[in-house]
Amino acid sequence: MSSPAPATVTDRPDRALWAHYAQGIWFQLIIFAIGCLIVFSRRPDALLNAQFYAEDGSLFYRDAYQSGLHSLLMTYSGYFHILLRLTALLARLFPFAWAPLVMTTVAITFQVLPVNLFFSSRFSQISFPIRMLAGFIYLALPNSFEIDANLTNMHWHLGLLACLLVLAKPPTTRAWKMFDAVVLVLTSISSPLGALLLPVAAGVWWKRADTSSVVSFAFLLPGAAMQTISVLLHWGARQVPHYGFTGQAVFNVGPNGANIHYFAAIMGRQVFLSALLGLNTQKWILLLHHVSAVEVLSTLVGLALLLYALRYAPTELKLFILFAGAALTLALLNPLAGSPDHSQWYWLSTPACGNRYYFLLMIAFLATLIWVASRRAAPRVLRSFALTLLLLLPVGIYRDWRYPPFLDFRFEKFATAFERAPSGSEFIIPINPGWLMELTKR
Repeated sequence: MSSPAPATVTDRPDRALWAHYAQGIWFQLIIFAIGCLIVFSRRPDALLNAQFYAEDGSLFYRDAYQSGLHSLLMTYSGYFHILLRLTALLARLFPFAWAPLVMTTVAITFQVLPVNLFFSSRFSQISFPIRMLAGFIYLALPNSFEIDANLTNMHWHLGLLACLLVLAKPPTTRAWKMFDAVVLVLTSISSPLGALLLPVAAGVWWKRADTSSVVSFAFLLPGAAMQTISVLLHWGARQVPHYGFTGQAVFNVGPNGANIHYFAAIMGRQVFLSALLGLNTQKWILLLHHVSAVEVLSTLVGLALLLYALRYAPTELKLFILFAGAALTLALLNPLAGSPDHSQWYWLSTPACGNRYYFLLMIAFLATLIWVASRRAAPRVLRSFALTLLLLLPVGIYRDWRYPPFLDFRFEKFATAFERAPSGSEFIIPINPGWLMELTKR
């Protein structure tokens, strides 16, 4: 019997090699730096001219400044925002002029962390080229300006990170176990997304029947219960009124106005088409004479692909699709989209409005396309169709790459005046997107 041929370098499994590199701290730091550079390139003023945005300043920083640790117990829109409020308290430790930069830096960190996790050994079962493609698409996602580099909408990235941790391979080191615990607990007490993750964790527990899955479920449960009770008790809660430049109170409140027409516009145009072609191309689509037909067709195609994945995809992708769908469903049931002169679903069907709600399902849709296009068992026609749709994605990435800078309100001048003012002085500071931030100097 002849002896087997000696192994060569080319025999080494690609996945094992990349898993080895992904364990290294330097590799992860490089990935993190590249991710931050991509985020920075899309809106450089986020760091070069950091300013408060919406609730960043008018709510979270204001409450941290005026109420201190007590602000952690305050609800807004019916639920708790612990991580966002902790970040505002952290910003309080720095000079007022630095506060927006501190909060933006934390937001970008959590925006990039899902990429680090996806490139780690805990997702080594997915080929490295696929992870490279998916990681870039996530950072370059079209129609996502509303959640880009701001604290107000950071919990969407936190929810994605937590979902990936639940779906990933079990943690094997103390550092990973601590990371999982911190992220899952923070997610559960910072938004309702933690409650939506409970069925996902239960599904992973049922499939794997391991201790790690039970622990993930246990980390989510207390905070999820707290948020669920809070949401149910404050179901009709809306934003605390903010003030526009005219000094008039603005409420995002009004009837949902749900109907099939708006549903097709939201799903077909805002979610599926904009995930591929971007916000700026979507504005062109609205000029078509038969835009309703395009919206209905896009809705049917997108939902059909998701249903195909729910039938044939790996359990992890199925659970992610269900999580993303549940998040959008909850948002559609009780959205905060616009003023009461129109229904909330009208605003949600309007380009540039509410794309934070579409974020997770857009990612799930694109992940489905990547999975179908790379699935050898899928019918050739379906694979070709999915690949054709993915080839449209560079259009959306290119057209939506650079987000318009925030309007410059010269925050540094207000910060200087605030620092020099005596205690008791009242300040009204203009912030994006056309809001006013009120502070009383302590």
